[in-house]
Amino acid sequence: MVYEDYGLDRGHVNLELSYMLSRKSLMKLTHDTTPVKIGNFRQFQGFIRLRKSDQVLLCVEVSLRSNKKTMKTQTLMENQSDYNHDEDTDTDRERFDYCDDSDGATSDDEDFRGYGLTPKLDIEMKKEYKPKIGWKLRASPTSDSPRFTVRIYVSEHTCSVTERSARCRQATPEIIGSLYTDFIGGVEPTVLPGHVRQSLNMCFGIKINYWNAHRTLKCARELVRGSAESGYHELPVYLHMIREANPGTFTRLVVDSSDRFKYLFIAFGASIKGFPFMRKVVVVDGTFLQGKYKGTLLIASSQDGNFQIFPIAFEIVDTENDESWKWFFKQLSCVIPDDERLAIISDRHKSIGNAISEVYPSASRGVCTYHLYKNALLKFRGRELFGLVKKTANSFRLSDFETIFDEIKAMHPALHRYLEKADVRKWARTTRK
Repeated sequence: MVYEDYGLDRGHVNLELSYMLSRKSLMKLTHDTTPVKIGNFRQFQGFIRLRKSDQVLLCVEVSLRSNKKTMKTQTLMENQSDYNHDEDTDTDRERFDYCDDSDGATSDDEDFRGYGLTPKLDIEMKKEYKPKIGWKLRASPTSDSPRFTVRIYVSEHTCSVTERSARCRQATPEIIGSLYTDFIGGVEPTVLPGHVRQSLNMCFGIKINYWNAHRTLKCARELVRGSAESGYHELPVYLHMIREANPGTFTRLVVDSSDRFKYLFIAFGASIKGFPFMRKVVVVDGTFLQGKYKGTLLIASSQDGNFQIFPIAFEIVDTENDESWKWFFKQLSCVIPDDERLAIISDRHKSIGNAISEVYPSASRGVCTYHLYKNALLKFRGRELFGLVKKTANSFRLSDFETIFDEIKAMHPALHRYLEKADVRKWARTTRK
């Protein structure tokens, strides 16, 4: 069929048929598994039976009979439409290159033509060896389909390993990252560059160093999740979809004069509707964000009757300062209005106190005892003092509070002054008259 279809002269060319097993089958074999050659009609019938259950391609290698050292080979990828026409629409076919060196530049051999020769023949071949043509493969796409046709294929290596060490210059992290996401996937935070290296080596025989694997994983994550810049760019659409999917959701987005992100506030509709049934205590705090552009996440939460945390609102700002906290509480007041029965708990950050006094003048403010205990441990370093501070904050009777507080003053006057400066009325259950 090949002789007839392509008008080849049987007296001047040689034909060699071979096929590579599918990737699924190769994963169970060693990485240096060679293609299966077809030498008779029985073996060709075996190939046809294999195609009925697996996706394999037939490689027809056409070579000139004259001057085998410098011959060029033209490879035609046959899709075998006569035997399995249903597979012609499959764009995810297996491709193979059975002349590629899977060991790369780690091999110590310089001349690949000397494999299997005796030392004497090996020396004679090296003397007469003159590099003329290197390994070559040229392919072109087929019309508008994702398939391609191999036009020229020179299978003989005439260059040394050191000259081929840079042969992957076009295999950029972007290209390998696309290959990784299409066939392997897995870009979760638990995936490390070492896992990427091992996966690419096992599946495709690609060997890359740690930093290339790191950049490949970074590109793969951007392909799956998008870049940080695209995330900020698509925020308006994201907020619109949130409001559509969660009726009653309150959102605000602020950009600067250069149309760059500044503030973002989100309070889901379910949280807004559920707060009237919560305790009238709102806890606010901030934490730093990890990522390319950093930032700070401000959070407001409450507590239900079963002492479970109930989220109310979230805001992303540049940092904790007077302007950001004031903007946060202004947006929060649209969700939770000012009320004298409301209590707002936070750490001793001055910007929080300034914003509460301006936006929530009727509400009461309290200091989080967890932050108070932590500061006491870091500044004064005393486990016995830590227990006394905790007893002071949890005392219900005024007499018990005064007794323990005077004991702290006698043991550590500096800690006593720190607790007084923190405003006892904001962190203790009971206070002195």
